[in-house]
Amino acid sequence: MPSEIKTTSTGTLAILHPVFALTGVLHAVGGALLPSLASRFHLSDSISGLLFLLYFAGTSLGALLCRGSYARLMTIGFAAMVCTCLAVAASPRSLLAPVFLLLGVSVGVPMSAVTLFAGRNFPERCAPLLTFLNFSWSIGALAAPLIAARILMHYDYRAAYILFAIASAAAAIACSLVLRDGPEPAHAFGDSAVTGTAVRLIVVFSFAAFLQVGIENTVAAWLPTYALRMAGSGFVMAAVSTSFYWAGFLVSRGFSSALLLRADPMRVFRCAVVLAFASVLLLELAPSVSTRNMAMFLLGVSLAPTYPLILAVFFARARRTADSRWVLFTAGFGGSVLPWIAGFASTHTGSLRAGMLTIPAALLIIAFILPTLGEPQRSSAIS
Repeated sequence: MPSEIKTTSTGTLAILHPVFALTGVLHAVGGALLPSLASRFHLSDSISGLLFLLYFAGTSLGALLCRGSYARLMTIGFAAMVCTCLAVAASPRSLLAPVFLLLGVSVGVPMSAVTLFAGRNFPERCAPLLTFLNFSWSIGALAAPLIAARILMHYDYRAAYILFAIASAAAAIACSLVLRDGPEPAHAFGDSAVTGTAVRLIVVFSFAAFLQVGIENTVAAWLPTYALRMAGSGFVMAAVSTSFYWAGFLVSRGFSSALLLRADPMRVFRCAVVLAFASVLLLELAPSVSTRNMAMFLLGVSLAPTYPLILAVFFARARRTADSRWVLFTAGFGGSVLPWIAGFASTHTGSLRAGMLTIPAALLIIAFILPTLGEPQRSSAIS
């Protein structure tokens, strides 16, 4: 029996890692493909920002829809991604808005379901598994601009989304054949009513996740366009330059998972916020391409551990793990709003550099609420 369980777990993880990496590719590639899309349809920054708002709002809705069989939801989500990726490739300008919303929903469902599936089926070793799953997600995000650059050398954004549709079809088939949900684990708190303290905890951490994911998505959405305008080196080099950000992100995800075995999570969190703020200022003021690339790398290093830390601290203090879906939902909502604000500010000021100031502003707010996030856990209701 133990060997059978090990085999099943190995097969399950062998599917979870690549399909989660695929969601990382889809989540990060939109920014790298945006210059090609915007050029074809002559989109303003405001319209481009609206598309990202709809996409990230869709991922937020996808997280909220994750209830029930997470294995089945992954299969359905990837099957839907086949349709939405093909729709992006074929859509005229008038249909881009609803298509990007549906694309976000189709990506958000499996992206959230993977996390919840791991929590349900591997509760005794959830933390290390989620750390390595996020590492795989980061590999996908790192690969996204490189894949986009390779495709854009010969084709446009439509070829990329056709390729992603094929990959999504393979992921849907793999999930349907291999993944099976285990029984729902019993929660220590049962179905007790949500208290005022629990609501406050959810609100505070949801707001922190709202800001943090908003920052990440703003960087992912606008960094290629920002690099294009600052350097004027063409679509391909703009896509490649953002790989410095994702390289830092990937390195940090691997390093921080080891660091957190010894270091205090909140101390790491504070250092990450400070470094992220300094990196954004360096990015804004960078006088050369090499300095800007270094700033992108440092920004990836600093942002990588912040979202997992928010979730980890929340799980440690929350009364019920089911409350996490509200944090995930709000995080996705922040991921839709902040990129839109950046695009709106860019259009109305005539400078994307002004729009990018959304990032340090959000980091300052996180710095102000850090003391609340780090409050010691109050008396537990476990008896």
